[in-house]
Amino acid sequence: YLQDAIEFSNLENFDYYYSKLKKLNLLKDLNKQGINTDEFYCEDLTNPKATEINRRFEELTNQDIIEALKVKLLRLESTYAKSEEVTTENAADDIDDFIEEIGTTVKIGLPIQGEIYNQIIDGAQLGTLTIRSGCSGLGKTRQAVGDACLLAYPIRYNSQTEQWEYYGSCEKVLFIITEQQMSQIRNMILAYLTDLNESKFKYGTLTEREKKLVAQAAEIMKMYKDNFIIQRIPNPTIGLIKTMIREQCLINNIHYVFYDYIFIGPALLGEFRGFNLRNDELLLMFATALKDLAVELNVCMMTSTQVNASADDSKNIRNESSLAGGRATINKADNGAIMARPSKEELDTLKAICEQYGTPNMVTDIFKVRSGEYTQVRIWSKVNLGTMKKQDLFITDAHMDVIENFYCRPRFEVVNFEDEEILKIMGKVNELNGL
Repeated sequence: YLQDAIEFSNLENFDYYYSKLKKLNLLKDLNKQGINTDEFYCEDLTNPKATEINRRFEELTNQDIIEALKVKLLRLESTYAKSEEVTTENAADDIDDFIEEIGTTVKIGLPIQGEIYNQIIDGAQLGTLTIRSGCSGLGKTRQAVGDACLLAYPIRYNSQTEQWEYYGSCEKVLFIITEQQMSQIRNMILAYLTDLNESKFKYGTLTEREKKLVAQAAEIMKMYKDNFIIQRIPNPTIGLIKTMIREQCLINNIHYVFYDYIFIGPALLGEFRGFNLRNDELLLMFATALKDLAVELNVCMMTSTQVNASADDSKNIRNESSLAGGRATINKADNGAIMARPSKEELDTLKAICEQYGTPNMVTDIFKVRSGEYTQVRIWSKVNLGTMKKQDLFITDAHMDVIENFYCRPRFEVVNFEDEEILKIMGKVNELNGL
C-alpha cells in the first residue's frame, strides 16, 4: 500500500490538501466552541447554496475565516459594548449648520481667575482636563479654591470699594481634597468672599466690622450651599475616584470638578500591586482616568501635580520635563501650565515693564494648549494667597518680550444667568450693602 501510495502521489498537491485539512480542523474547533460555520463550508449537499459556499471555501485561507468572524464581533461590539461618548461622523455632517453657528454660539467656558490665563485656555471648558503644576507651598490648592469660588458664588466683597458686588458665576462645583481638612477649605472660602486675609480667622483678630462681613459671607454660603461640595479622600485610588466623581456629578448635576493634586499614595500602589508599574505609568493612568471622566460626564476637570528640581531653571519655558514623576502625566491634558516664583534676575530683566504694569509675585509658564493659539508663553501675575485672589499683569513670550497685541481679539464675556436670577442676586447684593 505504501509503495502504491508513493507511486501515485503528487508532491505538487501537498500544499492544497494540507491547507484544506487545516481549514477543516479550524471549522471543527469553531463548531466545538459553539460557533456556526455554515457560511464557510456546507456539509449538506442538498442545500441549494452548498455548491457556491463550498466553491468559495476552496479560495479561503484560515486568516480569511478568522477575519470574517472578527468583523462580526466588532460590529456587535460597536453596537452594544462601546461607551456612550464614542461617536463617529463624517467631517461634512451638518457642516452648513456648523458654519451658521460660527460667531453666534459661545464655545468657551465660564471665567476663572486671571484674565490673561482665562483668555488663553478659553475659560473652564466642559469636557477638558487642565493640569496646573508647581512646587510645594506655592499655593496650588489656594488658587484652585479661588477658581472654584469664582465659579460657585456670584457675590463677593470688594475691599477697595468696601461694597459687596455681583461678580462670578453660579455653578455647582465639586472640590476633592486629599491632605487638607474641611475646616481649611472653609477658611479659604470665607477669605475669598470677605476679601479678608485668612490669617485673621486663625488668630481671631476680627474687628466688629469684619465679624459682620464674615456673618454676611456665611449667609452667601448658605444661600448657595449646593454650589460648593467638598469631598475628602485621604487615600485615593483610581477606582474610588471614578466612583465618587460619577456619583457626585450625576446625583448633584455638577459640571466643575477640582481634584486637589495627583500623587502616588499607598492606596494607589496597592490598587496595582503585582503589575510592576513605574511611578510615571501610575501618574499617567490617574491623569487618563480624570480626562476620561471629563469627557464621559461632560465636566471641566482641573487638577495639579508637583514639579521636580528642574523647574527651578527659569531660563526656558518650563514644560513637561519639569513634572515630578514623569513627563507622560500631561499627555492626556488639554491644558498644561507650571507656576513658579519670579527670580531676581527675571524681575531685573522686566524692571521697565513692572514699572508700567506692576511687580508680579507669580509666573505661569503655559506649555500646552489644545484649543488656543498661545503656547510657550509666560503670564506674570499678582497673587494674594491670603484672600485667594489673582490678577494677571502682563504676558511675555519665551524670550521675556512683552506680547503687546495679546488683546487684539475681543475679550469674551460668558454669562450663565437668566434675568430673574440676576435680579435675585442684585437684590441680595443691595441687602448686604444696606441699600
